[in-house]
Amino acid sequence: MPPELIMNLDMFAQQLKSVQGRLANLYQDANTPVQPETDLLLAFLKELDTVSKRLEIVTEKLFEQTQKLGDVQARLREEYKRYQDLLEFIPNAYLVSDTQGKIQSANYATAALFNVQQRFLVNKPLACFIPVEERHAFRCQLNQIYECECDYIQEWILRIQPRDCEPFEAAMTVALIRDVKGKLTGLRWMVRDMAHIWQQPQSALLI
Repeated sequence: MPPELIMNLDMFAQQLKSVQGRLANLYQDANTPVQPETDLLLAFLKELDTVSKRLEIVTEKLFEQTQKLGDVQARLREEYKRYQDLLEFIPNAYLVSDTQGKIQSANYATAALFNVQQRFLVNKPLACFIPVEERHAFRCQLNQIYECECDYIQEWILRIQPRDCEPFEAAMTVALIRDVKGKLTGLRWMVRDMAHIWQQPQSALLI
């Protein structure tokens, strides 16, 4: 929540508390013969008018902040949708996993490369698509990431085992995802079939 909105909410709460205190005092004064009844009524109406105007101002500010927050959220959703669309249509397999290698999201190219429907990739361990005899080495490489203090992109060459297909050699690019505190929260992967890379013209490889 934006600091301005929090500040306005605090102000709103203080105004309500102030209203309650003043009304309690006025009711108490109304039960004593110190002031004439008319004077008490005028004082009461004046207090209500002042507090009402203050609360109206706070309410307007809260409404403005809520609108701004809604606009920001809409822009973020729009940017996220654009980002997802870009990833969906890139020719290379791109996926995001947690720190244990469990897939959180994957584009269409990943589904085609792994021969699995896109919706079935989520929550599957990436190790499921590594040949059984090579999974231990893959997990060892994955564990080494935790010991890495640098955020440089790593390049791995290993075999991928698609569903019901022959394994193939792949180039995997691995990048670390950290939160604002620097804690490792996930991994970004790009997977390319080495056979397709070797088949590209030399000029294309240099681009």
